[in-house]
Order: sequence, then structure tokens, then C-alpha cells
Amino acid sequence: MMTTDRRTQADQRTTIEKLLADEQVLVHINPSQAGVVIPPYLMENRTVTLRLSRFFKGKLSTNDQEISAELLFGPEYFVCLIPWNSIWGASSVRGEEFVWTEVTPPEILHLVLAQEENSRAQEREGGRQRVRTAKAAAGGSHLRRVK
Repeated sequence: MMTTDRRTQADQRTTIEKLLADEQVLVHINPSQAGVVIPPYLMENRTVTLRLSRFFKGKLSTNDQEISAELLFGPEYFVCLIPWNSIWGASSVRGEEFVWTEVTPPEILHLVLAQEENSRAQEREGGRQRVRTAKAAAGGSHLRRVK
């Protein structure tokens, strides 16, 4: 069982509350952590992503232990309780992504790290391609017209 220290919880809370000042935030949770209350059909998943916003009709509040959010699932609202130690990641509407590795389930952490490495490899390859393109543009074609 993974746990978080107070510093991690403070960072999660500060980050998520800051993101909630925006339109909405996606919160990635480990539903197997104690205290998580979400619709029963979601409890079997390794990870669950919930969309939170202070602009939704349902109530949303935070305290030192958890986030409480009244979220719409299908035609009905469900009161979700999300303890801070169950939150392993968050994504903002601006594309910012946050991962708290100390509380990320090992199988999810493996996928996140693999995705991050893949992104870095693509960036490196993209950088090499830009260098080749820039060299070609600077030097022009190696073919010359001969009279």
C-alpha cells in the first residue's frame, strides 16, 4: 500500500486548488485506496479520471483529508470522496500535467514513464529533423547549374 507524506498532500492540494481556479481539471485517482467513494462500476478500474470544476452545478469542496465533489454520472449526481493520497496525477485545460510518483500505482507509473520517454525520443528526433532541414535551407541544394 502506498502512502503520501504531508508535503506531498500539501503540494497536491495547492496544485489542484490552483488548477480549479481555471475552468476545470482532470484528476487521476487510484480507486483501490482506502476512503475513495465513486460509483461502484468504476471501482474495478486500475485508475479513474474525474473531471472537476467549481463551475459545475454539483457541489465541490476540499479539506485537509479529501476532495468532495457532487458529479454527474449519466442522469444522476453521485457524491464522490477523493482522499488526497488516492490522487496520483492531474491535468489542466492548458495541457499541464502533474504526476505525484510517490502515490502512483506501480503499473500506472510504468506506463507514465514509458510515455514520457517516448515523448522525449520524439522531441529528440524532431530536433534532428529541424537541424537537417535548417542545414539544407542554409546550404541550398548540392546540385549546381553548369554552363
